[in-house]
Amino acid sequence: MTDDTLMRGRALAAAFGNDLLTDYAPDALGAGDVRQQLACGLLPTDDGSLEVGEMRVPLARRLESIPVASCAVRARMFLLCEQALSVHTPRPEVFSYRSLGWRYRPAYQARQHHLRALATRHDLPLVLVLDVQRFGQSLPMEALLHTPWMTKPLAEALTALRAVTGRCLLPGHRWSNRLATAALAPLDETMAALAPGRWARWGDDIHVFTRDQYEAHDIRAAAVASLDRLGLCLSPEKSAVTAASSVLTGPARVLTGRPEEVWRTGLARGDVTALRYALSRTPPDTTVSLTLVDAVRERPVLLPRAAHYLDHAVYTPAGQAATKRLLQTTEADMFTAARLLALAGRHPELVGEVPDELLAVAGRSGFTPLREMAFRVSVLRDHQHMCPPTLRMENWRCVSGFARRQRPQVSTLL
Repeated sequence: MTDDTLMRGRALAAAFGNDLLTDYAPDALGAGDVRQQLACGLLPTDDGSLEVGEMRVPLARRLESIPVASCAVRARMFLLCEQALSVHTPRPEVFSYRSLGWRYRPAYQARQHHLRALATRHDLPLVLVLDVQRFGQSLPMEALLHTPWMTKPLAEALTALRAVTGRCLLPGHRWSNRLATAALAPLDETMAALAPGRWARWGDDIHVFTRDQYEAHDIRAAAVASLDRLGLCLSPEKSAVTAASSVLTGPARVLTGRPEEVWRTGLARGDVTALRYALSRTPPDTTVSLTLVDAVRERPVLLPRAAHYLDHAVYTPAGQAATKRLLQTTEADMFTAARLLALAGRHPELVGEVPDELLAVAGRSGFTPLREMAFRVSVLRDHQHMCPPTLRMENWRCVSGFARRQRPQVSTLL
């Protein structure tokens, strides 16, 4: 094995691990298997089956049923996309999912800095905000197949996946976000020609800083034409012209202060952005733990970061009480099971608090990662699981010290 192969394998393993930070259904052991193979420069073993489940997920403004794929499927799509996109370089104004080594937080901060710099320019008083209508669901397969970087293996895999899921982009997958970023390159060229250096894109959210309403109108018309050629259209609700300073309280807003204080302020104002920010950064804090469960019940979108926070706070009296209350009072569905069973799988002392209904939801899901998670928790509880174990879980159970082996991941960007 060459040094280059090993280095690329490690880069793939790190990027695949970051992919799982936006995974709606954390895999009990499959992710560890894939990362280990990639780190050794090996291609993950895969029988070619397309195992996909469906889960209702609370997004920022709505509930949406989305497809969720097993780690084997994710790994295959991830590798095919990286091979195809090795010849594609996004424009510098594009900040989302640019490369194999791309990292979320530095990229988000770079976008904030870029937007803030543009918002302070006196010659650009307006910002044109553009958003593609249901981009993840509406991007036509033809638009992807006709891109200059598309390869035959990737095209075949995307076609097969679309036949199973009805989509060619799956939310929460790094490979999908990489494709989505690259697919809008024709729109980027339009923006660069009309407003060079005066725009920024994150996913399908575009901000163009303009001199006046007339220029904004012309750029919007050009964007509509460019999107039409891709089979897409703008969202009328999310596309508008407003004061350039509006980005300072929106996408360019910088949260500061101690995370615990940001949490308290966020609760008082109903500020979900502040609450998400705080949960991923605050150390175990009594006030946060005492108010966490009610906040999650009112805003289920906070559940992934709540599980991340409780992974550390569970060792404190208030954090342990909050964890038990969350397990016992949260509505049992696949989204909840994915996050809370992973948390229990990391902390065997919690398995006795897991409701039977939560295990049953995961067991009935028919989706292997969730069934494996339920099996894992059932074994830790010394209970009989309703479904026979997979080969992976049989092997896991046969290893000494299995309770602590390859613990499920609850770190998250969601």
